[in-house]
Amino acid sequence: MKDRLHQNSEMIRLWTLVIVRVIFLLAGLAIASWLLYETRALLLLLVLSIFFCYLVAPIVHFLEQPLYIGNRELRLPRTVALVLVYVLIGAALFVCFRLLWPPMWQQINELARNMPSYLKSATDATNNLINGANSWMRHLKLPQESRDYLLDHIKDLAGSTLPWFESMVGGLVGLVPYLTWLILVPVLSFFLLKDAVSFEQNLIALLPSERLQKRVHWLLMDVSRTLAAYIRAQITSCLVVGAVVMIGLSLIGAPYPVVLGAIAGLLEFIPLIGPLISASIIVGLTLTVSFKTALIVALFLAVLRMVQDYFIYPKIVGRGIKMHPLVVIMAILAGAEIGGLVGIFLSIPVVGLVIVFYNHFLAFRGTQNLRVVVSPEQTEGEPAPQPAASATTPSLVEQ
Repeated sequence: MKDRLHQNSEMIRLWTLVIVRVIFLLAGLAIASWLLYETRALLLLLVLSIFFCYLVAPIVHFLEQPLYIGNRELRLPRTVALVLVYVLIGAALFVCFRLLWPPMWQQINELARNMPSYLKSATDATNNLINGANSWMRHLKLPQESRDYLLDHIKDLAGSTLPWFESMVGGLVGLVPYLTWLILVPVLSFFLLKDAVSFEQNLIALLPSERLQKRVHWLLMDVSRTLAAYIRAQITSCLVVGAVVMIGLSLIGAPYPVVLGAIAGLLEFIPLIGPLISASIIVGLTLTVSFKTALIVALFLAVLRMVQDYFIYPKIVGRGIKMHPLVVIMAILAGAEIGGLVGIFLSIPVVGLVIVFYNHFLAFRGTQNLRVVVSPEQTEGEPAPQPAASATTPSLVEQ
């Protein structure tokens, strides 16, 4: 009887301990989620800074390479290389600004002056479309109930277009306070790049075993390669799409080619949704010129989209993030549902990192051979042992 009571009390104690741990775990997760939500702007700033790091890291790494003159080795310190890279980027941006800003500013002013007439033309075109649809349905002798039903839906669709456009413009205007990030992002990236090696060393030094330290070092290297491949592919795609759209619209005779090309290039950084928004803006403004021009522009953008998605982008990304198109679409939809525009922006790299983490987890547990997303040629066994991060080991952003 005493043994039974002892067993029952021990079972109650164990279950109480489990319940308390679960409660603390859920409370910790809730607090962490709340903190992440409250600091989402700061996290986005940090993410953009990391993206900028991966953008300039190859140039920094190139300038750090030793130069041999006779028997002497000359090597630029990391800080000097960073300052030199920032000077080169500033000079390149200044030249581009001087070349593109005068025509862009002229077209922006012209667009602002003509916007009221464009909105009036869009309203008139919508009314003509509704009247034409009503006449067409009468000609087909559709029942009155069907005509009313279709006309109501056409009016609702037309009525929601203008508020959507106004809200989009308002959202763009609401981004003006974030212009200070144009200074904060390079500053944070400077310190992240300068101390990347020490960050990695300190993180790995916290781990208890040498095997775990090596695994985390390989994991961080693969994470770095994955993010670098994604960011460089996105930046290159933005430049290519912006230039092609600018040149194509100029040749077609569409209005505001410089402004619309810049919009297309910037929105290209947002997967799936960005190109759709830019295409809607470009075709909508081209409709103010003529329907034929808008049709040619729509065909041009459709062809560009297919070439970009199935030829240019796969070539640019190379051996970067390997995901099935269905996974990409589901990731973007999930990101939009969870985090809106920021979620769409981060969806693909997050899924790519999850794949990398999962592969390394399986390799660490010994359940299967390591299959690295970024280095597909290395598919058998674990990588050859490497020393933990040191001053001679490439840092996380030098991929």
